[in-house]
Amino acid sequence: MKKKLIVQAIALLGTAGWSEFATAQIQAAPAADAPIERVIVTGSNLKRTSTENPSVVQVISKKEIEQSGAVSVADLMAKVPALGSSNQVDSRDGGFSKGLATASLRNLGSASTLVLINGRRMSPAAYADPNAGQSTQYDLNSIPLSALERVEILKDGGSAVYGSDAIAGVINFITKSNFKGGDITAQRSQDGYGNFGRSGISGAYGFGDLEEDRFNAFVAFDFSRRDRTPIAEARAVHADQSRAMDGRLSSYYSSVSQYPVFFKESRLGSGSFNRYVSADLSCNPADIRTGSTALVPMLASDVMIGNKFCNYDGWQYEDAQGKAESSNVLARAEFKVDANIRAFAEASYSKSELEYAGVSRTLSRNKTTVFPKDGPGISFQPILGVNHPDNPTRGTAGAVPVAVNYRFTDAKGGSSNENTSTRLLAGLKGSHFNWDWDTGLLYNESKRHQVSNGFLYLPIVQRLVTENVPLKTIAGTPGVTVDSPLDGKASITQWDIKGSTELGQLAGGAIGLAVGAELKQEKMSIVPDARTVKGEIIGLANQYSQAKRDVRSVFSEVRLPVLKSVDVELAGRYDKYDGFSGSFTPKAGVKWTVSPTLAVRGTYSEGFRAPSLTQMVDGGTQYFLNSFEDKLRCGKPGADATDCLKSLSGVAASNKDLVPETSKSFTAGLIFSPANNFDILFDYYNIRKDKETDLMSPVAVINDPKLASRVKRDQNQGTWLRDASNNLIPNSGPLISIETPYINAGGTRTSGIDLELALRNNLGAYGKLASRLNASYTLSYKKAQSEGDPMIDLVGTNGAVYNDTTSVGEIPRLRASLSSTWSIQQHSLTATANYISSISMMAAYSVQEDGRVGPYEEPYCEYGRANRNENYTKFYPECKVKSMATLDLAYAYTGFRNTVLTFNVANAFNTKAPYDPSYSVAGYNSALHSARGRFFTVKANYKF
Repeated sequence: MKKKLIVQAIALLGTAGWSEFATAQIQAAPAADAPIERVIVTGSNLKRTSTENPSVVQVISKKEIEQSGAVSVADLMAKVPALGSSNQVDSRDGGFSKGLATASLRNLGSASTLVLINGRRMSPAAYADPNAGQSTQYDLNSIPLSALERVEILKDGGSAVYGSDAIAGVINFITKSNFKGGDITAQRSQDGYGNFGRSGISGAYGFGDLEEDRFNAFVAFDFSRRDRTPIAEARAVHADQSRAMDGRLSSYYSSVSQYPVFFKESRLGSGSFNRYVSADLSCNPADIRTGSTALVPMLASDVMIGNKFCNYDGWQYEDAQGKAESSNVLARAEFKVDANIRAFAEASYSKSELEYAGVSRTLSRNKTTVFPKDGPGISFQPILGVNHPDNPTRGTAGAVPVAVNYRFTDAKGGSSNENTSTRLLAGLKGSHFNWDWDTGLLYNESKRHQVSNGFLYLPIVQRLVTENVPLKTIAGTPGVTVDSPLDGKASITQWDIKGSTELGQLAGGAIGLAVGAELKQEKMSIVPDARTVKGEIIGLANQYSQAKRDVRSVFSEVRLPVLKSVDVELAGRYDKYDGFSGSFTPKAGVKWTVSPTLAVRGTYSEGFRAPSLTQMVDGGTQYFLNSFEDKLRCGKPGADATDCLKSLSGVAASNKDLVPETSKSFTAGLIFSPANNFDILFDYYNIRKDKETDLMSPVAVINDPKLASRVKRDQNQGTWLRDASNNLIPNSGPLISIETPYINAGGTRTSGIDLELALRNNLGAYGKLASRLNASYTLSYKKAQSEGDPMIDLVGTNGAVYNDTTSVGEIPRLRASLSSTWSIQQHSLTATANYISSISMMAAYSVQEDGRVGPYEEPYCEYGRANRNENYTKFYPECKVKSMATLDLAYAYTGFRNTVLTFNVANAFNTKAPYDPSYSVAGYNSALHSARGRFFTVKANYKF
């Protein structure tokens, strides 16, 4: 067969990966007698040319991957404008997703973004993340960058074709196939100071020709090592501002150290231990501090104001990038059984080992609730009786019980994660009776082994209170701190069969029909440490799941070329999940070629996503809220600084009464070629999600009087606040814990515009120049956390700040990249400008006194208040995280035989990451911005 139309389009564009710009004008490029081979394009099961597809598909080619300078798949996806800020990154310890890197299209989360490998699903990671949109997470770290041939991103939702849960779209990672010969690549990346280092070696070897030898087999491998980089070495940040507002890398980190600080009750019997008594000051005199607001971020209400203590230097344990090693191997073979049947098999294994530094664990003067998996929580507070040997008031006339702050510095903090993935696929494909068919059996499992270091073992620590054992004795007791493991396993077993044919003729050509069926079993097992299950570990929450379910699906697709200029596509899918009624999700698309230079297209699709296994089954997930502002107490007489930056435990309870969420998506766009060397692609999208499965907002629970039963506060009336008449305010004690079950939330409405421009210039003796603009502009992102709440537009804001009843992250209005590649003889130079717009940090909506969500009388700057960060508005009077623009450069030289040398400089102008007050330790948002600064990658590739 002659050259594919898609390849001809690529050649015309001067660079691979531009199949979207193969317009009707490009369709006319082949000679009249040139047959066109039809292929499967992401978004359809029908063979076609790329120009016939009504759906929006962005293709990132192998060449573009190399020019990007990306050092991992996660790094590559971070450069795609259509991906939102709710991606997960694994650079630092913290949260439920540490060790993972995920993708989120349209800011709708990983649960709405279906990730495929060679057109088939990959197993979710064995994690239980209660945050919005993260209940199903696909780990990009398990995909080897070197094995990729291209990436295809379906932006309009592919629920009827690939799965009803592909609400935001599909990312299809396509690996090499029919590969012959050898290929090896070595690379090294780091910033100008030798930090953020990453080294890797990858390669592939294939042999056999399907037509001549009746088989082809290849194996690809990828090994990389990432160096630890402490926060102090993240230089591309606004360090002076972070130090002034958050104390970043200042001489003060924490007043809780291995030198204890003692507190007595504000009033005898009150249970509120917030009056400084004394501190052990036997540390190095250079480490002694006196409490003051000059010790940023100490607040004026902090009990340490005016009092001496020994500072704990925790900055040395804060990561900008954790240490990691990853290895991937992929093998694929295809056999030509006869003229009509081919057998194929694929096997892959990946392993990533990640290590994160962290500070040592502490005892706090405040009451802590330790949660077993089942049963009520166990309250613990380190109160030393009057006869305790460490009580500084012991033997005095005014002897009283005291509470203590203490850090177990002999125990290592931080954590480690080991994630592995095994994928096995075998199948047959062929052609019979005018049908092209494909069937395969897939097994994909992911395993997780996480170890959290140095947590306090309650049965030993309790002896401090129950047996008057001295602190030093407790700290020196073997087993007082434990490294707590957590193991998980998730898997998918799937059999599928699909076929396509042509039947009948319409004015525009043959009618295409595709049908298929899938049987799938999902399993999820998350097993915490037995000591955590019993409620014996202080400060560590349970994550637990033991569940499986079967899913049965049938789907069909028909292509109707009703006219030579009009192509209609209809698709439908029926899914039956165990425990739910069956659901039908349709999709329709149309493309109208108005003229040789203009085509318009549009799609409509519906989606259906059953709650994840972790949201449905017994067990659920426990969590901790840190730096949480208790609006009832913060800044009020009788409260202290801990009420403004509270740490409390919570339970994300499973809910068997959840119903599936549904969605409706609409796209409309045009493809326009005003000149032979200029193409414009413009698409509008609109996505509506209803009955979203989400965690009830902690703010909504705490502030809504009707939900008071879900909030646990200290019931000692001595801790309660008093009103202006000095009367006790019932149930106003410090927060201890909260229950936030999963609910079917109100919904989300988002819309926006994708714009792609391509310009190609032949410079004659000076080579060729190809330029492309890729931009995603979000028009609106409206969300109602609970049914009946108003739809509030969060675009351009930190959603959880603008409306604190939501957990939506930052949603920049505009993300864009503009690249130009100049090629001449053995040289190629690419320059890429990247842009991310600003983020507002204004607070505008919350739960009002009547329990309803509504606006504040006047919006305010969340982090500019005295009890937060009063210097913030001095630096940022507009109350915004600033926009960020960077320039990347890539140079490739092919003058040596079989060798390509590549040199990349990311962020060539060393632009600093914008300061973000939401991330007080790092000082920037690593999901949106990078603090690597000017970042160099050197790569050598040799083919044999």
